[in-house]
Amino acid sequence: MKLFTGDKLMKMFFTVALGLSLTTAFAHDKTYWGEKVNVGEGYARSYIVKGHDKEVKEIGIAISEEGLNGLPDEMKEYTLPMPANTEVYPYKHITFDWNPHGHEPMGVYDKPHFDIHFYFITEEERHAISCMDEDTIPCLMQPDADYLVSDYAPTPAGVPMMGWHWVDLLSPEFNGGIFTRTFIYGYYGGETIFIEPMVTIDYLLSKEESTLPIRQPAKFPYDGYYPKNYQVKYDDCMKMYKVVLKDFYEQ
Repeated sequence: MKLFTGDKLMKMFFTVALGLSLTTAFAHDKTYWGEKVNVGEGYARSYIVKGHDKEVKEIGIAISEEGLNGLPDEMKEYTLPMPANTEVYPYKHITFDWNPHGHEPMGVYDKPHFDIHFYFITEEERHAISCMDEDTIPCLMQPDADYLVSDYAPTPAGVPMMGWHWVDLLSPEFNGGIFTRTFIYGYYGGETIFIEPMVTIDYLLSKEESTLPIRQPAKFPYDGYYPKNYQVKYDDCMKMYKVVLKDFYEQ
């Protein structure tokens, strides 16, 4: 049997340790893609990026360049399934809503834009929301104080198959500026059921990249991963526009 001296053993140890360090350093993140959904003359799809240690890096949507062409002249909702081969709680599905004429309040959100709802509930649960008649009560139920964010205010009414939207009063559009992108919280039954970046089509087409902080409530009603920031960017390699949740913490 061949025995190793102390020096040789030490060299072997450092060689193995260096190899493991390099393997870790150069390990690639993995992107999981949802199904393509036809949008305009192209498509949109959800995606999740995880690190080699399964750390959640990004949850977002990607829209092909052609997807911003040939959009309808009326409001259109596109449902984007989450990637089938991985999960991140509490996200169940995403809707990508096109508003060609914007929506209320007039003078604020009346620009052509997309609403991207990241839902914590299933499609079946969402479709059961009417915010009318008896359903007005749970739709407009006051959320627990821990679920609210300072300087956010409720809209006058709930929206069928969505819930009750609360808007950021610190956003430029409420402070003498114009709406380009913003972040909204959504509630139903007094609980947070979605988080929602909104972005104008003009801002996407500008290909300007920006990362903005998300002001946080004290807690969410579900365990899972929640973003500290959201990003709007153009991926020149993939020729796709992206709206991304990132910099997650776990509750």
